[in-house]
Amino acid sequence: MAAMELHSKEKLDMDRLLRQAKRGEAEAQLALGEVYRNFKDYWRAIYWLKKAAKQGSAEAGLAVADIYRSQNKHKKAEKWYSLAEQLGLDATEPGDHDQYDYDENSSVHDSSGDGPESFEDCEVAAAEGDVEAMYRLGTYYEDQNNTQMAVHWYDLAVVEGHIQAAFNLALIYSKAGQRKYALELFKLAAEEGHDQSQYRLSLLLTAEGERDEAKKWCEMAARQGLISAQFQMAALLEEEQYFDQAIEWYIAAASQGDIDSQYNLANLLAYKGDREEAMRWYQAAAEQGDAMAQHNYAILLHQEGRIEEALTMYKAAARQGLDVSQQVLQRIEETW
Repeated sequence: MAAMELHSKEKLDMDRLLRQAKRGEAEAQLALGEVYRNFKDYWRAIYWLKKAAKQGSAEAGLAVADIYRSQNKHKKAEKWYSLAEQLGLDATEPGDHDQYDYDENSSVHDSSGDGPESFEDCEVAAAEGDVEAMYRLGTYYEDQNNTQMAVHWYDLAVVEGHIQAAFNLALIYSKAGQRKYALELFKLAAEEGHDQSQYRLSLLLTAEGERDEAKKWCEMAARQGLISAQFQMAALLEEEQYFDQAIEWYIAAASQGDIDSQYNLANLLAYKGDREEAMRWYQAAAEQGDAMAQHNYAILLHQEGRIEEALTMYKAAARQGLDVSQQVLQRIEETW
């Protein structure tokens, strides 16, 4: 179920979020910022979170403050904690927050006073050897779909040891089919403990048949809490029929809400005869909208005589176009 890049559903969700965020939808800007924050791409995270905060999102302001605190930028963090508090008290009057110097026009803006404050400043800083400015220019050009310039600035940042730049550049090469360069860069960042790079490296190695080496890197990322790596680790172990170990990793990811892990975990538990736990995880995935989980959960409910609950699940799956659920309902002359 793992893909070389994002899962297709994840890619569609990211594309949708980016479109909505660019249209100015605050909830999408907040969500996109949190995604980048999870990827440890903090510059993009801050960029979108600040846009959401401008529209009155206290949660976004708090997230910006948390990022700055994690970077030991305490003066910035204090300012954004204060803003988040004000937004929480009165999020209905965004006009009151103009004092916080937002800038919608620059993708390399930093209003805090200790970094480049405009695109031109960023270019000057990068030319003078500022590695963070190099990285920021890379993200700017990548957002503008100027891959050539993005690669140029990321490459310079990588030479100076910028790990996130190495990851971003590896993704560009991977998407372009230049697997050798992608592999080298993912490994470079992975060796520095970058969890997403460890995971992506494991996917490339798996595709090349280096399964043992792939598992080593995947486990490193999984132990750092990366959900996609936990799922991948469980899937690899399940293929090898190490079911107990697979269950442990599925539980790690499923407990964090990963729907694929919940469904696979339920299937594996059902196979092992743990009906009660299988039902619990089918239900968890079903409630998140997984059609096959809804169908399988309906079967177990039906077997227990919980007919109305089973019908509800069959109908939920049928409405999503699942043929097997539709056939069950047709046989008993139920509509959906």
